[in-house]
Amino acid sequence: MHQLTPPAAPSRPRAARRLRRTLAAALALVATSGALSTLAAPTAAAAPACSDVEVLFARGTGEAPGLGVLGTPFVRSLTSALSDRTVTSYAVDYAAESSQRSAGPGATNLTNHLTATAAACPGTRFVLGGYSQGATVVDIALGIRTGTTTGTAIPAALEPRVAAIVVFGNPLGISGRTIATASPTYAARARDFCATGDPVCGGGSSFAAHLAYRTNGNVTEGAELAAALVRSTTVPVPTPTAPGTPTPSPTAPGTPTPAPTTVPTPAPSPTAAACVRASTRAHVDAGRAERRLGVAYAVGSGDRLGRVSSFVRASVQQTGDGWERVLSC
Repeated sequence: MHQLTPPAAPSRPRAARRLRRTLAAALALVATSGALSTLAAPTAAAAPACSDVEVLFARGTGEAPGLGVLGTPFVRSLTSALSDRTVTSYAVDYAAESSQRSAGPGATNLTNHLTATAAACPGTRFVLGGYSQGATVVDIALGIRTGTTTGTAIPAALEPRVAAIVVFGNPLGISGRTIATASPTYAARARDFCATGDPVCGGGSSFAAHLAYRTNGNVTEGAELAAALVRSTTVPVPTPTAPGTPTPSPTAPGTPTPAPTTVPTPAPSPTAAACVRASTRAHVDAGRAERRLGVAYAVGSGDRLGRVSSFVRASVQQTGDGWERVLSC
């Protein structure tokens, strides 16, 4: 889906006022239609002690506590895509107030939960997600200044544990930025979805577009992208020394010290290449494919993926110089 190119970033006070007005109007529409309040999901159930992957998702403004209208299907789709791994979820605990000032405390809650879980579960990877103000929660947790409010960012030592970041309707777009452009540290693992005409992230005028992510395929596409990123890399977990290991006795005087045996270091296993299944339009928008006369071709290999459409899907795998088509991910 194409993301509108916003105008040059206005001054910070002006941008903040514009953001508040835009989000207030969006919230008023939601309150009138009842779209979010009636569809909000209950708070996620308590997670097991440790899992392979944990999703931390922040709901949008005005939604009832829980994963929200996008977080619930996002977690469901990611769990299906990672059926060979255990996936749990955590609904970021914050007020989601219309003033947007609750985003900072939300970021602090996200960071505190991630830090505690990372300490208790050394093998757990994290996927971060958010919708609307929830995307701002994620922005702040990644250390991106938004001008709305402030909160605690994820410690640098835990940055490698974050496998993927997927947000929808991110207000950061009003200033002409995405997570990828605002945070070089997380750029390769982040994807902002902004529907055409969405005034919250793209400067459009269709508030209905801000409510369309649940049905326009972006949630499923985002989950598939996150799954591919989870599979593409791993975080090594240090093996602790077993307690009670005896200390070797010193060599008796006059006894020759045997020369150490040289053991060849095994070559590191190559990191699995990223594989993404998505619509041909999404591949073009993400730079994995290029459009020629209405047809998408994989960047690098030139493999034909099909006509550019939100309904035609194809799987591509990353190579050394681009992407190539594969049967499935």
